[in-house]
Amino acid sequence: MLERIDPARYRTLFDSQDEFAVIDVRLARRFKARHMLGATNIPLAVLADRLPTLVPLLETRIVLCDDNDGSALEASAVLEGLGYQNLALFDGGITAWQAAGGELFSGNSVLGKAFGEFVEHHCKTPSISAAELHRRQQQGEPCLLIDSRTVEEYESFRVPGAVLCPGAELGYRVSGAASTDDDIVVHCGGRTRSIVGAQTLVDFGFANAASLENGTMAWQFEYLELESGEGTALPVPSAHALTNAKARARELADSFGIERLESLVEASTVTRYLIDVREQSEFEAGHIDGSRHVAGGHLLQNVDRYLLVRNAQVVLIDSDGVRATTVGVWLRRMGWPNVLTYHIDGAVDALITGGSELDSPKEDRELNPNDFPNRELLMSRNRAYLDWEIALLDQLVDEPAASQWRVAPTS
Repeated sequence: MLERIDPARYRTLFDSQDEFAVIDVRLARRFKARHMLGATNIPLAVLADRLPTLVPLLETRIVLCDDNDGSALEASAVLEGLGYQNLALFDGGITAWQAAGGELFSGNSVLGKAFGEFVEHHCKTPSISAAELHRRQQQGEPCLLIDSRTVEEYESFRVPGAVLCPGAELGYRVSGAASTDDDIVVHCGGRTRSIVGAQTLVDFGFANAASLENGTMAWQFEYLELESGEGTALPVPSAHALTNAKARARELADSFGIERLESLVEASTVTRYLIDVREQSEFEAGHIDGSRHVAGGHLLQNVDRYLLVRNAQVVLIDSDGVRATTVGVWLRRMGWPNVLTYHIDGAVDALITGGSELDSPKEDRELNPNDFPNRELLMSRNRAYLDWEIALLDQLVDEPAASQWRVAPTS
């Protein structure tokens, strides 16, 4: 008989080191309207196609949830047909969770964005206002301004003067572009990647790094113009700068309990995710068979889309030890207990070329000003978005999916 899990039992799952996945099988628009923070949305219509790659072991414990509409029960029959052996239903659906005092969340990429608010609050990550940054620019005060989003977002709109450096590349590239006492400001469209990017630089020893509070949205609130088009990306570091970055990465890896694998022996009894966090061009030029390319910043903001099986083994792959460690530190802070790194070098013979088996979904952007000819409507939407994101912190009280989050190194 199919097991049914009540809210109390659901909470205990997050205190365990056992592998499990929570999957909400409703339509995407219904999931976006309200959902449990610990659930990943895979609609019933595509469940059979997507799940075998994302949850590869048939023995994995899978909790299916809906809004007590019968879709989870229907999904259980589909998964039984695929051979999954350890299925359970969340009894009463998300409404039962809410009735038991649990929080429901709205929006996309909520887990990563809520974590960003958690980081800023607990790390006391430095920030700077748009007005102050603009004043410094007008006064000619030196400052390295970095846009930590994707190249597509960067070219669409950014703060004038910003150079491109996606979040997971910050410790890797900034080491060759700035001294540890230089003023550095990291921005994104809103908050999360600004906060995580600035804290990454603080972790790497850049004492004067700060986030641009509320990103490009704040810039527009000050009636300042954004720029678009091709710009400048931070270059790869010199050998000397890379040596320094590697040394700091090793210190961070030791502090957060991240081990380096010397070989990739097949893991048959645990779920293992092989995630290559290098640039797309590097991945396509040569990568490990079975690995998937996911840019590090994108992984952190969308961890629920890629790492469905909690407590699984996550192997982060790069060629330098810096980028994988950067992402690994954040995953450890998010409560992932089994994070390892693997470094590709010239001695690896069994590399393959081409793209990932599964493409990464596009980043869920903050509001794009190019889509809003009516400025006041855009500003209203921006304010509502920021109010929603900042309020996520208050929703985390007694939230089991956030119970393992930490900001300090492993003791």
